[in-house]
Amino acid sequence: MKKSNIASNVYSYANIAIPHLEEAIQRNEKVMSRLVDQLVKDVKSGRSLLVFGSGHSALFPLELYHRAGGASFVLPIVADYLMPQAGPSVVRCLERTPGVANALLSRVNPKKGEMIWIASQSGINSAGVDVALDAKRQGLIPVAFTSLAHSSAVNSRHPSGKRLFEVCDEVVDFGGKVGDACVSVDFKQNSKVNSLFAGPLSTLTSVMLGHSIIVAAASRLERSGVRCVYTSVNTPEGEKRNKSLEKRAAERDVLLR
Repeated sequence: MKKSNIASNVYSYANIAIPHLEEAIQRNEKVMSRLVDQLVKDVKSGRSLLVFGSGHSALFPLELYHRAGGASFVLPIVADYLMPQAGPSVVRCLERTPGVANALLSRVNPKKGEMIWIASQSGINSAGVDVALDAKRQGLIPVAFTSLAHSSAVNSRHPSGKRLFEVCDEVVDFGGKVGDACVSVDFKQNSKVNSLFAGPLSTLTSVMLGHSIIVAAASRLERSGVRCVYTSVNTPEGEKRNKSLEKRAAERDVLLR
């Protein structure tokens, strides 16, 4: 990549984001390998992978769910009122409110021993912590996808005082920095330099790490005869294959019924 110290350069985000993604893979290699092994074991045993996020972290379950190259064992745990289109003020209020997300797990009738991946850059809001605690009560394995740098620097908003990484069984660390954004766009105002950053990393990082784990698991599953990879419905044979996968997935996935 081209190097530039000028924030207005179109390479400025990529020059930081691409090395960041490589470092994230290296930093999380061991935990990701464990999650791959667990996922392969789970799917062969008839379990699914549950994925939750609120606010912009809701893009994580949506990206991993039912798409070309994705896996049929992914079950998204989402709610309209916790997604960006509900509006910033609504999402901000509700994801901070204890108990708001507690009923969401029941929608998919979770099985004991299943993993649930929970994404949150800061890991301090009640929605994610509530889902993790509820998952533990039901015998699930909560996995935090979060930034330890950010989360360790701020206080929890959950009544327990716990942050997401403190209540999960495994942690996948985004890295990054407090505030998520990575490109300096400092500006002067009244002879004073104002420090400002643009270009968030958390969504990009969560999606890359999530797909990396799922692709590794799906590869092993397909080679062992377990069909689980969706293909594009915009290809001649793609829809035919997907219908077969959807028929089995619909036993758990209410969105396919």
